[in-house]
Amino acid sequence: MSVPSRLAHWLAWGWLAVVLVVSGHNAWLWTGGRLQLDTDLLAMLPQNEREPLVQDATRKLADAATRRIVVLVGGGDWVAAQRAGDAFAARLQQARLPLAIKYRVDEAEAAAWLEFFAPYRHGLLTDAQRAGLQTKPTEALVQEAMAALYQPLGMPRVGAWQADPLNLFGGWLASRASDSKVRVTDGRLSLDDGDRHYALLMLELQGAAFSITAQQAVVPELAEAGAAARAVSPQVRVHHAGVPLHAAAAAEQAEREVHTIGVGSLLGIVLLTLLVFSAVRPRLLVMLSIAIGLLAAISACVLIFGRLHLITVVFGASLVGVAENYGSNYFCNRQGRPAAERWMLLREQGPVMWLAMLTTVIGYALLAVTPFPGLQQIAVFSAAGLLAAFVTVLWWFPWLDGGRPLGETRWSRWIGGWRARWPTFGRNRLAVAVVCCTSVLLLAGVSQLHSNDDIRQLQSAPPQLVADQLAVGRLLDLPSPAQFYLVQGNSPEQVLQREEALKQQLAPLLAQGALRGVQAISDWVPSARQQAEARALQQHMIFGAKGVLALAARQLDESVVLPHLAAPTLTVQQWLSAPVSEPLRAQWLGRLGDGYASVVLLRGVESAARLPALADVARTVAGVRWVDKVGEVSEVMARYRLLMGWVIVAGYLLVFAALSIRFGRQAWRALLPTAVASAMTVALLAVLGQPLQLFNVLALLLILGMGVDYGIFMLEQPGRDQTRPFLSITLAAACTLLAFGLLALSSTPALRAFGLTMLFGIALSWLLAPFFLPAVAGCNDRSDLERNE
Repeated sequence: MSVPSRLAHWLAWGWLAVVLVVSGHNAWLWTGGRLQLDTDLLAMLPQNEREPLVQDATRKLADAATRRIVVLVGGGDWVAAQRAGDAFAARLQQARLPLAIKYRVDEAEAAAWLEFFAPYRHGLLTDAQRAGLQTKPTEALVQEAMAALYQPLGMPRVGAWQADPLNLFGGWLASRASDSKVRVTDGRLSLDDGDRHYALLMLELQGAAFSITAQQAVVPELAEAGAAARAVSPQVRVHHAGVPLHAAAAAEQAEREVHTIGVGSLLGIVLLTLLVFSAVRPRLLVMLSIAIGLLAAISACVLIFGRLHLITVVFGASLVGVAENYGSNYFCNRQGRPAAERWMLLREQGPVMWLAMLTTVIGYALLAVTPFPGLQQIAVFSAAGLLAAFVTVLWWFPWLDGGRPLGETRWSRWIGGWRARWPTFGRNRLAVAVVCCTSVLLLAGVSQLHSNDDIRQLQSAPPQLVADQLAVGRLLDLPSPAQFYLVQGNSPEQVLQREEALKQQLAPLLAQGALRGVQAISDWVPSARQQAEARALQQHMIFGAKGVLALAARQLDESVVLPHLAAPTLTVQQWLSAPVSEPLRAQWLGRLGDGYASVVLLRGVESAARLPALADVARTVAGVRWVDKVGEVSEVMARYRLLMGWVIVAGYLLVFAALSIRFGRQAWRALLPTAVASAMTVALLAVLGQPLQLFNVLALLLILGMGVDYGIFMLEQPGRDQTRPFLSITLAAACTLLAFGLLALSSTPALRAFGLTMLFGIALSWLLAPFFLPAVAGCNDRSDLERNE
């Protein structure tokens, strides 16, 4: 067949129409923000395991931190810290960044803070104050009141002595202030850790929360501001921490790796294509087929699931990369043939290419039968993308390859020539050596194999940024956002009451030193019930006829009017609407689901061994749930790893069944190289001390898809004089190693694990694919193979 059939015309034009529709759909999705990538890993769990309330709580907490940067400028004394802090703030203000700076606090703002709570003072008691009023003799309390009258220095006092003889409000304010190490000194936020004084600057990015441009613009300005601070106080230390800085560091690292690994990989692939084909068109067409595959995959996922997860795009795009094999196989078989034979080539290669595509899709499609929506998305994404890329090769490449002869080059002949010299497995010394070495490696690997799904192992932030984050957290004694209690109730009042019950249950752990502190909304806004009880207690013990005020007045020989406490009750809504709530506002989640919710944070959770005890506390209070985000995400990673491992095993079985239909009893020769390569890869990773994780297992699935193609192409034409199949798999393997194997050089742990697995797996699959071919003379194609069975 030297001319295209009418059917080939219709198929090419029909596929063009489909590609135009898919491209238009993608343009519609990506413009105007119609497609929002889901980044929450827990969203990939089954619907009944996602716990949407926990997801919402985590998202709201995270939203509050996405714009904030904390800066501590430390000097030997407060004067040095203040001068450096002033210089730092002045330099930032000159930069004219979209940045709100909170550093100076005027007296009016501090006074407003006290005035806000003053009307509710009689409803505000600390636990110690409440216990003291309930247990101490009245006479002892009278002596404390007399001491407070004659020794006015100490805790702040708001109002006259008669209004609060024991200065309980001053004590409550001091207790609240002790929750934070931050103070106001000379009109500035300050901190003293005993050795150094620090000026504290709270920065908040304005505009879009995840603007990489804004985040990256802040970094050099922080460095300039730090230099300005050190110019006025050379011994000053500057620590800055915050989500925007981690995001900027990650973006910078990604750009750096794109410029090095990405560009290096692209140049290598283009150079290899030029050496083998003396033309760049084959590479452009292969990239076109993969691009069309990705567009089709995105459209299919959005149409089926209504949304798209970022993990799906990252993993799915890698899996669609298997399409590299089809394009390489077409051009390698096209090489050295007259242009007119390209239609005949399709008839020859079509069946084997279909088999290669279907065996790969079988492996990917198994992901769809799992109960995990994330894996189902990846299955649809990769299968749809692979099919679209394959159809592009089959129906478009003969039209787009230029119709000119594609001559053999010295490089293609040299690479293809290695097929004749490649050793084969049989009753020879080489086979014995290979079996022995492989056995030793597998035994060593099994003995050292271990897994680690801890999400913290994937952290790749620069060491200085991590050190600054730890320093800021230690100096400010910030609570951990990774573990917290989610408190729910039918009303704000019930939420506050449950918070108070939870704090009572945590009191023993605080007394034992297992925790350093608890941060809750009810610290600042007690429940209405507790405020009423506080007022009643004060009314009886202090302002009653036989109370502290009456007895103290009698000793002072003065007459007083005993008040009747009917102070207003402080509500959450009043507190939220006031500036005083700003530091803890994010912990009130408001309406969540059918009720209300808040978050209780903990300080001093520094050991994983304490987590079970903290989780047990949640079970003792109704409406309270323990949330361990690090543990949950790590558990998801572990479950995905195990599930995908079984999917790979099932994939091998189904692929073997499909291969048996075409190759009969010789089917093992196409699959065994990939299976051995995968096992050796896992063993090599274990010997090198690499823990097995989800990203290794994902790479093993990709190795199955690519490796079995190598086996199919080689087994279809097993003869030693058949150079094109070996050239095809060599070119495909080299391009895959350049595209994915170089990720082993990445600084990102997940990419490095993926790249290292691909590096070993693809290299071994390519190395072993010809090794298991039959060594029978005259066995040049599949028909010869069948006759020799």
